[in-house]
Amino acid sequence: MNKKFLIVILRFHGDVLLTKPMVDNIKLNFPEGEIDLLVYEGTGSILEGDKNIAEIIEIETGSKKNILLRVKDEINLWKKLNSRKYDYAFFLTTQWRVVPMSWAIGNVMKAAVDDKKRKKNLWIKSFSQIFPEAQDNHIVKRNLLALESLGLRIFNEDLTLDPSILDIEFKALKKNYPFLTNQNSYCVIHPSSRREKKLWDKEKFGRLINLLIEKNLSVVVTSGPDLHEIEYVEEILKKADSVDKKVLNLAGKTSLLDLAALIKGSKFFIGLDSVASHIAASVDKESITLFGPSNPANWKPWSDKARIIAREDLRHIEIKDVMSLVDEMPVK
Repeated sequence: MNKKFLIVILRFHGDVLLTKPMVDNIKLNFPEGEIDLLVYEGTGSILEGDKNIAEIIEIETGSKKNILLRVKDEINLWKKLNSRKYDYAFFLTTQWRVVPMSWAIGNVMKAAVDDKKRKKNLWIKSFSQIFPEAQDNHIVKRNLLALESLGLRIFNEDLTLDPSILDIEFKALKKNYPFLTNQNSYCVIHPSSRREKKLWDKEKFGRLINLLIEKNLSVVVTSGPDLHEIEYVEEILKKADSVDKKVLNLAGKTSLLDLAALIKGSKFFIGLDSVASHIAASVDKESITLFGPSNPANWKPWSDKARIIAREDLRHIEIKDVMSLVDEMPVK
């Protein structure tokens, strides 16, 4: 009988992407195994179509429904999880909401991440093993510890999106945007974030675009679908000089798989501490990431080709800091 696995990751897009090494290592341990992901609604799209994932189960982050309807939804979820008859389950986040999920799965091998706020018998006894939080290690390594805690072997630590899926996406993008032809040397800039404390100065991004154009590069600018992110990009482009022919504004116009394909086809990527930088790592692309309050030891893009500039306050990152790393890029 094939083994069945559940990975529960109730956070953001980037956190979901960083489970990919887990997924791939489970498959290397159990080639016929079935792997499901349980994620918040909308956060699993970057792994859609992945051949190693059987199902991505999405649930609401919070609900405006009345309490009875919310309880009904949770009960239906517990029934679904119970019906899947999992052999292994991994809980990578520490909401109390996951405890009844663990009960619903039944008496199988289950690992949950440690948390100083969860040093209670109810939490500890709801799982077979408690594996350590990341501390100063990377989240990818923390996630792989979950597998080891239940006896699985780690074959590699690679974070790699399926290139065949991205090739299909890129062909469609080039058809819609001739700007992206192979003859056009472009870089991708993803200057937006949902979290204001992770944003760099709009003026600096605008001047950075000017300097990249002066280096005979074209620039593709992207963002998430939220209106405030799209408007943020528009404000940046107003501060850049030559945007008509050398800049393609795709803010709010790409899916995460589109974004991955765009970055894969680019010369290099520049962005913030967000899913886009993790995507750049997953397609093996040279990148520069601007870090503010997050801990780079935990969240640095998982790639030897990733360069980071870290400051407690992003306002202290200067354009020359970024351009000095651009000049190091092996751009041909």
